Amino acid sequence: MKWSIRNAAEAGVLSLISAGLFVGFFHLNYLFFSFLEHNQGVNWIFLPAGFRVLLALGMGLPGCIGIFLGNLFLDFEHLRHGHGVLTGLTAVVSGFTPWLVMKTMKHYQMLQVHLQNLTHQQLLNFTLIYAAANAVLHQLLWLLIPAHEHSLWVEIWPMFVGDVMGALIMLYAFKGLLGLFKFRSAGRSL
Repeated sequence: MKWSIRNAAEAGVLSLISAGLFVGFFHLNYLFFSFLEHNQGVNWIFLPAGFRVLLALGMGLPGCIGIFLGNLFLDFEHLRHGHGVLTGLTAVVSGFTPWLVMKTMKHYQMLQVHLQNLTHQQLLNFTLIYAAANAVLHQLLWLLIPAHEHSLWVEIWPMFVGDVMGALIMLYAFKGLLGLFKFRSAGRSL
């Protein structure tokens, strides 16, 4: 990809839109699933994880930068531990783990280069590997920089399950919406 001022501006706008959407889905998750919060930052259903999958696969790096920016905003807004380094590193893990998983899977030919050819199995594999990597990296980070009471082996499982469930809910909702739009557009052409 050739970089130009226009491409950089487009990537910047996509990143800001992604950040806004990520923050919106975080608040939507809180509205519907706050009663399933296991601990601060760990939910049994976490819709933004599904949005991370969609942004990483659909937009690539600009989407992941948006996740990073949205996570920075959310952590400064919601987390009251006052630990700037932890906030920044948590945003890095949140934003770039799905991108790293996508790049690694493409490198090992576990994921199609062209996402139009993505199979259900590859999408499920991506979701599971991403959720595992995200949970492990977050929990290791929070273990290394203790800002609150933390138990690695207790927190890792709800985060993994929450990321998988949130991703599957988002992916199937997105697939349903795409099917609805496809059905409507097919009906118009008749």
